[in-house]
Amino acid sequence: MMESEKIDFFITWVDGSRVDWLAEKRRWEHLENSNVADGNANSDCRYRDNGWLRYWFRGVEKYASWVNRIHFVTNGQKPDWLNENHPKLNLVYHEDFIPTNYLPTFCSRTIELNSHRVPGLSEKYVVFNDDVFLLQPVSPDLFFRKGNPVLISDLRYPDNLGLSNSGRVLYNDSALINDSFNVGQLIWKNRRKWFNGSAIGYKRALRNFVCYLANQTLPVRNYGHLALPQLKSTFDEIWTKYPDILDASCRHRFRADDQVNIYLVCAWNQVKGNFYPAEMDNLGSFVGVDWNNVEWVCEVIKKQSLPQICINEVDEESDNGRCMKAISDSFDRILPDKSGFEK
Repeated sequence: MMESEKIDFFITWVDGSRVDWLAEKRRWEHLENSNVADGNANSDCRYRDNGWLRYWFRGVEKYASWVNRIHFVTNGQKPDWLNENHPKLNLVYHEDFIPTNYLPTFCSRTIELNSHRVPGLSEKYVVFNDDVFLLQPVSPDLFFRKGNPVLISDLRYPDNLGLSNSGRVLYNDSALINDSFNVGQLIWKNRRKWFNGSAIGYKRALRNFVCYLANQTLPVRNYGHLALPQLKSTFDEIWTKYPDILDASCRHRFRADDQVNIYLVCAWNQVKGNFYPAEMDNLGSFVGVDWNNVEWVCEVIKKQSLPQICINEVDEESDNGRCMKAISDSFDRILPDKSGFEK
């Protein structure tokens, strides 16, 4: 059944090549000694604009025209081609919703953990990074069903828990969730979701049941690195219960090992039963692009074989140009026409 309530999209973007922005980033890098062991966590490639943002807007207009409003979040930058007068567009700057003591921020975790503060945001909204694209017509049911966020539901422990910066943050999320709730009891209470073979596949449902018997905890995962459906009220609840933890996390200008992130909010919804179970294969795919797999990525785009795809940054500069052009050409095959969000 189609969701009838308003659903907003929230997307963050930055052009990391701008000289003034880079100078500000360098200044704060010297001022703040981040405790990140993973040297790649705050590298410049995390902030790269690949020139695909217009395809994100074209995809939303063509494949998700039902969206109520798009909150386009930047640090003050905006693309030259953006039509700011589009009736569904809300151009939001960091200072419009992020508390002043967290600014300036160069950390997506801080932006997302404060997303619920955006004025006019609907209770149900979907958080996109600018590397997650819609590839085919989707209904609101891709993100919300029976009033709840659709979330990948897997009780298996993540392989990288605690081993990288992102893994250590997942570990922090997991610790907070499992310290806050009797997770085993709540998983069993919501067993019709966690062990729902028709929703997540019978093999995964069986594996979830075995994992539940072996270790009655909820491991926080990255939820596929795809668009994340959220409930604004859940952010309010967590900020009310753990203001000091979220405050400490948001005070970091960059990614750090002692933070929590938006996956905590997803897991909070799951442990309280406010979710609809899903299998990742039904939602989309995440891929880190290099020249060895770019052909596959281009075929997925051109054939529109997935609802959504996350195309992560290319670290090898020698391959970057060729990969970016191939992917741009593929997007242009399926989304050649300007959207109403372009001048």
